[in-house]
Amino acid sequence: MKTEEMNESSESPPPSRTFSSLPYDIILNCLARVSRYHYPTLSLVSKEFQSLIASRELYATRSRIGKTERFLYICLNLTKSNPKYRWFTLPPVPNEQKLLPVPLFTYHLNSSTVSSTDSEIYIIGGLVWGNRSKKASIFDCRSHQTRRLPKMRFPRASAAAHVIDGKIYVIGGGEIRGEVYDPTTQTWLTTPVDHTTEECQKVYDKHGVNICFVEIDNLLCQTFVFNGKLYWRHPRGDDFGWARVKGVEQELFRNHLSYVDKSGGGRRVTVWWKSVVVFGCQGLGYSTEFDTEIWCAEISFERRGLKELWGFVEWSRKVFTCKGCDSPTDFVMDSVLVTY
Repeated sequence: MKTEEMNESSESPPPSRTFSSLPYDIILNCLARVSRYHYPTLSLVSKEFQSLIASRELYATRSRIGKTERFLYICLNLTKSNPKYRWFTLPPVPNEQKLLPVPLFTYHLNSSTVSSTDSEIYIIGGLVWGNRSKKASIFDCRSHQTRRLPKMRFPRASAAAHVIDGKIYVIGGGEIRGEVYDPTTQTWLTTPVDHTTEECQKVYDKHGVNICFVEIDNLLCQTFVFNGKLYWRHPRGDDFGWARVKGVEQELFRNHLSYVDKSGGGRRVTVWWKSVVVFGCQGLGYSTEFDTEIWCAEISFERRGLKELWGFVEWSRKVFTCKGCDSPTDFVMDSVLVTY
């Protein structure tokens, strides 16, 4: 008996199994269930993790098991005297909403137009030395790679653009003729401008300054910001005109309200504004040190009858701080939702 016990105790313990020793499919399945918000940290674990997180197989797995996420990408102009457009992303993680810089995303002309499909962002036209541009490119949010598209047939700036059935339709921007880009043939084709066509209506519905379309109970509504107040109306019928969104107090927008955009589906919008923080005065003079805080709030909606739309603040917090107070009032240049 003692001999058997000694033999059992002398046996070496079974080797411990590490995460990387699991089958490849199981590793992918586990990582796919983790929010992309944590991927930058996980990529620091090892080169193997870094390779896995950047792999197409991981994103295919996320899509297959229904674990894709919608991230808001936003382009900011943080300096008025010397515009430097910077792209950030706002992760959909509760209590962790803060703007994270997007690496390698530097291409963005003044008056460019952006649109998205899945994990790719289209950047269309813009101004180069005051002249409209034919340039177009795609930024892949998974690989952080930018690739040029063939030039458009016509130069455009501040055009309207939207992806429909895998093709990108572009209208306006200084040119009366529209055009469409087909990724399968990698060519731009001129399209007749018929403002009654369904494609054109969809493109224009996605385009507007401080106007956002939200779908509430199968009704498409416009939301609009004016003097720090949120308004709404039915875009196809002006019988009721613009009306205040009830339940959203003006104090929420205590400074410059700059932008409204979709977030997390058709029912919600994000609202952006800035606040300048002045540091303490020195002696009798005024301090020249300032910080500009960028704030964001997410608002959901509920329709009550035909004439009332109620808004509810889901969260509101400071998401970014930059030195100085030179940022322009309209510091939000572009924004787009990306899913992957």
